[in-house]
Amino acid sequence: MKKIFRNIIGYMVVSPFVVATTFLSFFFGQEKAIEIVGKRLTKSAKRSLKFWVPKIDNAKDFDSFPAKMKKKIRLWEPLYDIEVSKESNDVFKLHVSNCPFCEALNRLGMSKLSPYACEADWDIARDNADKWIFERNCQIGTGDSYCDHTYIRIK
Repeated sequence: MKKIFRNIIGYMVVSPFVVATTFLSFFFGQEKAIEIVGKRLTKSAKRSLKFWVPKIDNAKDFDSFPAKMKKKIRLWEPLYDIEVSKESNDVFKLHVSNCPFCEALNRLGMSKLSPYACEADWDIARDNADKWIFERNCQIGTGDSYCDHTYIRIK
């Protein structure tokens, strides 16, 4: 049941982007259409991340970051399989083993749009560069089997 729910939500969210890309491809070609729609996908995904990534006022508040993130993870558990893979004073790392949005894009033949969804994480990281460091070595949107979101204290 959880997988069906995830698939439905994934398809519902990405379908407008797939339709827009397909339509614009007739006029601009697929690569340009992906670029145009991809930028909007990144903006849309970034808006949803306010419900994922907690706000802290400054780098000194990193101690509260993991606890705030864990509370927000509960909101996303119906869509994602998320586990905390490392937690220390300086590092908070998540292992996300599925993404209904990238998976739907890939199944719909729009895998080139998937990295644009993932780019929103980096946008949020740039916006918070004075508060924490973000690292990710694996991401579902570029073909990996999981995403590793790592948040690191600035010293």
